[in-house]
Amino acid sequence: MKKQLLSDLYLRLQSQDILLQKGYDRLLCLPELSIEPKPWQIETALKALGDMQGSALLADEVGLGKTVEAGLIMKELIHRGLIRSILVLVPSPLIEQWKVEMEEKFSLSFTDMRQKGWEKQELVITSLQYPIRSKERKAKLLTKTFDLVIVDEAHALKNHQTSLYKFVYQLKRKNTILLSATPLQNDMREIYNLINIMKPGYLKSRRIFRKEYMIDRFTPKNVKRLKDLLNDVMIRHRRANTLTELPKRSLLNSVIEMDSLEKSFYNDVTEFCKKIHLDYDKKTMSIMTLILLLKENTSSPQAVISTLEKSILPKLSKDDQKVCKQLIALGQQVQVTSKMKKMKEIVSSSSEQYIIYSEFQHSIEHLRSYLEKNGFSVVTFSGALNSKQKEAVIQTFKEGKAKILLSTEAGGQGINLQFCRNLIHFDLPWNPMRIEQRIGRVHRFGQTKEVQIYTIPTSGTIDEYLLYILTSKINLFEMIIGELDTVMSYMKEGNETLETTIGKILLDSKNSKEIEEKMKKIGEDLVKARNEFVENETQSSKLLNHIGVETNGHS
Repeated sequence: MKKQLLSDLYLRLQSQDILLQKGYDRLLCLPELSIEPKPWQIETALKALGDMQGSALLADEVGLGKTVEAGLIMKELIHRGLIRSILVLVPSPLIEQWKVEMEEKFSLSFTDMRQKGWEKQELVITSLQYPIRSKERKAKLLTKTFDLVIVDEAHALKNHQTSLYKFVYQLKRKNTILLSATPLQNDMREIYNLINIMKPGYLKSRRIFRKEYMIDRFTPKNVKRLKDLLNDVMIRHRRANTLTELPKRSLLNSVIEMDSLEKSFYNDVTEFCKKIHLDYDKKTMSIMTLILLLKENTSSPQAVISTLEKSILPKLSKDDQKVCKQLIALGQQVQVTSKMKKMKEIVSSSSEQYIIYSEFQHSIEHLRSYLEKNGFSVVTFSGALNSKQKEAVIQTFKEGKAKILLSTEAGGQGINLQFCRNLIHFDLPWNPMRIEQRIGRVHRFGQTKEVQIYTIPTSGTIDEYLLYILTSKINLFEMIIGELDTVMSYMKEGNETLETTIGKILLDSKNSKEIEEKMKKIGEDLVKARNEFVENETQSSKLLNHIGVETNGHS
């Protein structure tokens, strides 16, 4: 009798589960998330899952959170037990950002295809170009079948004659989600190409599409019928119809002059890194360790000393060890830098709270000691804390029990700090998206005051060059949050990250003039990418507005 009751209960629960899986009137995964999605993001996920049966082109304008929408779709399908294997393809500068966002917001852990053993993982992420640069990698992916393939910045697939388009088209998959704020740029056929990847044959052949829906490459015809077709596979929201306008944000920039001792240490570290780069092979001395040293050199001597002692000194010859120890001794003399004095001046200028970001734990620890000695109440946030400790730190700061929150990059993602309006970049990440992520913690929904962003680069350092590019070339500090992702996707995808490129510029350049020229080239590439994006966004919006692609309730 007991067995029969248990069996009946199991069958009832199973049938209830099946019924829940059928309809998409609500998202069941929401209690599992660490964020509260915006109404249009939930609406997008429900429409993609229900009406569009799990395959859709998400074409929201920049800044509306297409990544969150894709995460919601993934999480809901996994929650309902409908999918297991997912492949995410993104521009290489966005890989780390995607991984962090999926982990922190949706508890989804993706494995980078560059890691060993990726073949055994269900959730895989890679760059758009990485798989097609190797016949072996490409073949491995093409033999697998994925429940879901997601392509971010999918305008990269606009040309059906490219190897990238052909590769994605060939991928075995049950569902496809494409993300692009500019799905239609130079030719009406581009929208055909994207939808043909997502739902092959949906718009029939290219010849029929041209005949039925194109007067010329910029001008659609049979607009009502085309609109109906596109609205069944594409979702688009506009900022004007969704976002409450955020307060202004202002950049307050102070270029700091180093004193003679600081300057000696900075220059000696730079020259030492160049020497090591020339004298030691890559196996003995990783270029990434040297790049880390160069980045720390714009932050604090304490961060530099830690890396010299732990990662550099043990690998050096006796003569070089002697030089390294002299360098450490010189750094130990620099306890309070000009940058630290300026930081103290800023936080002393008002009774308001401040968030201070540094990439390096040793810098954070040294800054905490300095600020506390000067009478400031400080809390620190870092990846070393567990989730309860992190919550406690943010709560303490939110309640006004500390004037200053010192944070590593762990505080650049996944936490909301819009109750504070003052943000100080103690050092600048060489990845501009990390700067944008920091700003996004305070300049977000719920912020009611003008946001003040302070930068304090030291004169003659790479930070000064980088800040010049980010302010005068692409106006990073005035961009919509999320816009930079798309701009970066328009840059030619190379084998190196921007951080590695900057590091190599410092290691390989003969003098400051050469550094300046090479950094200008990076600036020119960013300007070119942004101009191309702005032009394509304008053209894409014009065409999509003409056709009338929309989401119900947000036309």
